[in-house]
Amino acid sequence: MKVLIVYKKSFLESHAGDKKGMAHLDPADRDRLIRADVENRRSLGDLTAHLARRGVDFDAVFRGSMAARRRYDLVVSLGGDGTFFAAARYIKDTPILGINSDPANSLGLWTCADRTNFRDPLERALARQVRPTRIYRMAIAINGKPVRESAFNDVLIAHRNPAAMTRYRLGIGAAQEDHRSSGVWVSTAAGSTAGIRSAGGRRMPISSRRLQYLVREPYTWPQRRYRLARGFTSRLALQTLTVDLGLWVDGSRVRYDLGLGDRVELQTGTPLQVLCYNENRRRTLFP
Repeated sequence: MKVLIVYKKSFLESHAGDKKGMAHLDPADRDRLIRADVENRRSLGDLTAHLARRGVDFDAVFRGSMAARRRYDLVVSLGGDGTFFAAARYIKDTPILGINSDPANSLGLWTCADRTNFRDPLERALARQVRPTRIYRMAIAINGKPVRESAFNDVLIAHRNPAAMTRYRLGIGAAQEDHRSSGVWVSTAAGSTAGIRSAGGRRMPISSRRLQYLVREPYTWPQRRYRLARGFTSRLALQTLTVDLGLWVDGSRVRYDLGLGDRVELQTGTPLQVLCYNENRRRTLFP
């Protein structure tokens, strides 16, 4: 059994060089960051020590350095949802188990344990006694070339300047429409409780293979409304009609720059095998 641990760095660890900024924080905020840093380090130490005692072969990599690596039997995401997404974007068919390294500061929807109770689900995962939930991701291609990431959560296409208008041609099936707006959210079922829901989207059944799209802040003059403002589909096409747009995958860390006339294709991709997924918790948090 070979295990890959994908872990996060705490905010304090990542921004340790910003002494001026840290000095400007209130003492309570500094204390919170220190506690979160300690909790993250303890979580990684406890997890690696447990695997070492068990004689399990493992590697641990920072989520910001994910790359093509050797074959693993299990991926353990140690962090919050952002860390889970960082791993989920690159995994092919390896099962993934999420452990929340700092539950006091992270929701961790896609995690099922923390450093106090991870041993039982981890042992069951190592013994292959957990049936995975297959959750479909989104495949992305730009100008006909697939990108290496699969979106587990969502894609945002918008202008790189948040104050600028986004112009594009949206295609759903045989229908096309030119838009001016603040951009377009496109989510998987997993991502339907995230940014797109905050913008007015709907929670989707986790087993759905469809994508949900939603135009942000449409500027409809001289039309009264857009026909393709929101909906569900298995495939979506978009052509940029201006410069300096961006395509973000699962948040702000992965961005592809788009120029005038670039074409983006989004469609239902391969499923991720998620271990110990809790549907009841998702429904409670996002009714």
